[in-house]
Amino acid sequence: MLYYPQLSSGSISQFPVARLTNIRTFLNALPDGSTLRMADTGAQTVEWQLAYASLTDAETALIQELFDSVEGRLNTFTFLDPTDNLLMWSEDWTQSVWMADPMLHVSLGVQDPFGMTNALQLTNTGQAGQRIIQATSGPSWYQYCYSVYLRSDTPCSAQLLISGNDLDLVTEVSVAAAWTRVVTSARLANQSDGISFGLQLPPGGNLEACGAQVEAQPAPGAYKKTVDRGGVYPTTRFSVDSLVWTTSASDQNSCQITLISNLT
Repeated sequence: MLYYPQLSSGSISQFPVARLTNIRTFLNALPDGSTLRMADTGAQTVEWQLAYASLTDAETALIQELFDSVEGRLNTFTFLDPTDNLLMWSEDWTQSVWMADPMLHVSLGVQDPFGMTNALQLTNTGQAGQRIIQATSGPSWYQYCYSVYLRSDTPCSAQLLISGNDLDLVTEVSVAAAWTRVVTSARLANQSDGISFGLQLPPGGNLEACGAQVEAQPAPGAYKKTVDRGGVYPTTRFSVDSLVWTTSASDQNSCQITLISNLT
């Protein structure tokens, strides 16, 4: 599978980066003068405008290699949106994209850190650690930052999980009475298509969680709530059939790149 490359910084893009969503609507004019409007869901696209400066020769070669592999606009690749949360249903872990162990009970409607009631209560009713995870179609070897808000009436511990191809990276975190955003950042030492993120509670563990977020970068950005769409786009294309690079010196390359993906 082909993926848009990360830079040596561990990020996908540089600032400034712009994202545009394009939606088309059908309009049908009826004989009585009234009109009917309907969204053309097949024509919905999202577009990213990426501005790169001072890229190294190695970073430039990675982007150009992908461009050559997909033959410009012809073929697609997977793009991890640098402006979005890669997870779906970041606040509703009862959705099918979240896979919970059988003895982990998940309930909704808990007061969250944003003054709403979109947090969850997680309770491990078993005698062993229980986990809840979500798989994404990103590459396992990229740099990721995984964050989630946690609290517990009784201070306890939990584990943040990053998993790919039977390799687990586990980060122990302390959970206090006040809402705290806990963070882990890592790059797995294997190469597989797909990577999962989640949380594990010890036996008898009981805590509240909200706002799970994954980003393809070393540190967390502002939290972005998601529902049925995350920031992984497997049908992305370049918008042109040639890339124009400006080179001012060794390891000093710049380019403007536009990517387009379907929203369906």
